[in-house]
Amino acid sequence: MATDAQENREAAPPRAVLYVCAERSLLTPTLGAERAEQEGRVYAATRNITIVETVTDPYGQPDPMCREGWRRVRELAKLGDVEMVIVRWPTAIAPDRAQELRHREINELQGQGVRVRYSWAPLSMVGAVR
Repeated sequence: MATDAQENREAAPPRAVLYVCAERSLLTPTLGAERAEQEGRVYAATRNITIVETVTDPYGQPDPMCREGWRRVRELAKLGDVEMVIVRWPTAIAPDRAQELRHREINELQGQGVRVRYSWAPLSMVGAVR
């Protein structure tokens, strides 16, 4: 028999952290991050997902665990505050040249019951990919 808290959680929309880590252009240094955040919010809104926090990091550090923002994402997952991480595309977690780091992080989140979803349209149609 489910408790009231369990029933409320099941009825509530999924909770997500929106993670933004975008490369900066010289001419428009904030455009990438703005687009990533906007796409993430649209992704969440169209799927009835509640964004509980938006976390940002500067682009450039390949190891996510060396980024303050990503460590916050991991903390939210560990505390059970989110069921999902929304990110624009896989390279925001770790660049292609460091795919093993990306896989490590996704596996860690999945082990805590947290899904990773990509907001960029071509990837959002297929769900979580690595």
